[in-house]
Amino acid sequence: MARLIAPLIAAIGAALCLAGTAQAIPDQGTPAFDAYMQGLQRNGYNLNPDTAWRVAHQACIGGIPGYIGLELAAQGVIGPGAQDRVMDVARKYACPVQ
Repeated sequence: MARLIAPLIAAIGAALCLAGTAQAIPDQGTPAFDAYMQGLQRNGYNLNPDTAWRVAHQACIGGIPGYIGLELAAQGVIGPGAQDRVMDVARKYACPVQ
């Protein structure tokens, strides 16, 4: 029984600790997200909102599983260091000031 409860308590504790971090990325449709999208466009990146949100999440928090690199390449972010530049723009416009 203890083997079952200990991981459950640890998972709940981790979820509570990370809950505030999840709120750091602006949600789609908010003025903060619109400012982030405009920042991307000023830097030459025309991403769809879903991809832009995932890029912001990856840049600020990290850890989104999947093929963000392939998704960016499909939207024209190609070349040496291109993904790093998109992540830098996302950090500048989407990540909260700490």
